Amino acid sequence: MGNYFFLQVFTVVFALSIATTIFNKRILGFPQAIGVPLVSAIFVFILQWGASLLNGNQFISINIHNIEEAVRHIDFYDFLVNGVICFILTSSALKFKVSDLKVFWKPISILATIALLLCAGFFAGMVFGFQYLIGSPVPILVLLLLGSALGATDPIGIKGVLSSVRAPHHLIVKLEGESLFNDAMCIAVFMTLLNVLEGEHFSLLATLQTLLYEIVVAVIIGWAFGLGILRLLRGKHEMESLILTTALLACGSYLVALFAHASAPIACVIGGLIVGNKWKEILADREIREVNHFWHTVEGIINSFLFTLIGLEIFILDLSSSLILGGIFAFFALHLSRFAANFLSFAFFPSFRQKSYNGSLAILSWGGVRGGISLALILAVANVPELRPYSSILIGYTFISVLLSGIVCGLGLPAVMNAFYYNPDEQKEGFKGWYQRMCNRMNRKGFKYIVGEDTYGNETITIYNPEALVDKKSDDGVAAVHHPDKAQEVKRLENPNNF
Repeated sequence: MGNYFFLQVFTVVFALSIATTIFNKRILGFPQAIGVPLVSAIFVFILQWGASLLNGNQFISINIHNIEEAVRHIDFYDFLVNGVICFILTSSALKFKVSDLKVFWKPISILATIALLLCAGFFAGMVFGFQYLIGSPVPILVLLLLGSALGATDPIGIKGVLSSVRAPHHLIVKLEGESLFNDAMCIAVFMTLLNVLEGEHFSLLATLQTLLYEIVVAVIIGWAFGLGILRLLRGKHEMESLILTTALLACGSYLVALFAHASAPIACVIGGLIVGNKWKEILADREIREVNHFWHTVEGIINSFLFTLIGLEIFILDLSSSLILGGIFAFFALHLSRFAANFLSFAFFPSFRQKSYNGSLAILSWGGVRGGISLALILAVANVPELRPYSSILIGYTFISVLLSGIVCGLGLPAVMNAFYYNPDEQKEGFKGWYQRMCNRMNRKGFKYIVGEDTYGNETITIYNPEALVDKKSDDGVAAVHHPDKAQEVKRLENPNNF
């Protein structure tokens, strides 16, 4: 009759995913990218605690070792990087407007390349110093590898966080755009450092050539698949065939890029962008809505699986006080490194600093949520001989950083947004009120924006209470003095072409 291994695995994962998702939705109310891994981790702690209580009980027993072995056998890298991420990226790319990319391609490129490299370097330096101080030194190359894995923001986590806040459109485009395109740079840097650690000769020219090859070939593959899928979409279709065609776009472009040793994420994104921005000329609006609804549902299912698996990874961690302390430090180092890297990256481009909305870089830096990609990369190489002595540090620091990234950056993003964009409903009492006041200190210029709409339904960003900038109190503290030059400053700060 055969065995039921896969059915058993799917049943367990479905049950865990449903339990964690429902608990998060009904009890915690956190965004899925934050709540589900947290609930899953709590579930693991409860299970381990229950197993210790029931140790020796003749009626009920929990074999933790078997569960740990099962989790260890989950190939997280294959599941995510060589698997379901193609569907997540394609789903996002189908809804991403090329017109937005044309407007914001420069800041997105800076965030996905220069800022990522600087972030990895700053992070490695800070953690290297920390490890040296606590008497457990780790080679700088190993920490650069860790920094490159943690440097990339996660498209799944970003979407989960942004869905919970009302962010201005330009910030959503930049955060989603960065998360869609930085995977290629992240993986390229990661693999280069891994090759160096394994003894291969490092050549900057060869690395740049490889990176250029991966990007160019990926763009060609994505372009070809996009045009081919558009050709298939012409004519009459059943809804099932439309969905299967877009699924072919996702896994086909990704697979061909992998075989061509090109950047599979970029191929996937390019194909999705081409189809998503051209299929309105071919398909009816109803068909597009239904296909997007299908992919939205698939995203939700994959996310539930993925975030549950992230939480279950705690089974393979040998948590100790030093590892937890180091993981917390690694998270703060990562957070500070992202801020420093973003501000320094844009310092090289003064035009962005002169034409920017107040708080843009602060919000973009805070919104850098890490997720499954970072964990998948580290888990894939943790048992490489050169890295095995540091595997517990690599996995532990990554897991804690990913978890805290979701909790601190994700849950804290609305308060940071409120510091720069007026929200009449912002919290003023209790812990949330205190936290909001702390975030408000990030707004050194003191004024806020308000997001609205014009008569055509287009988003507008204007300064809330601009009179406070234009009309200043005189020395006697009573009369108001009008400053025409400040009025020009207000116009500059409200310029829709701002970064």
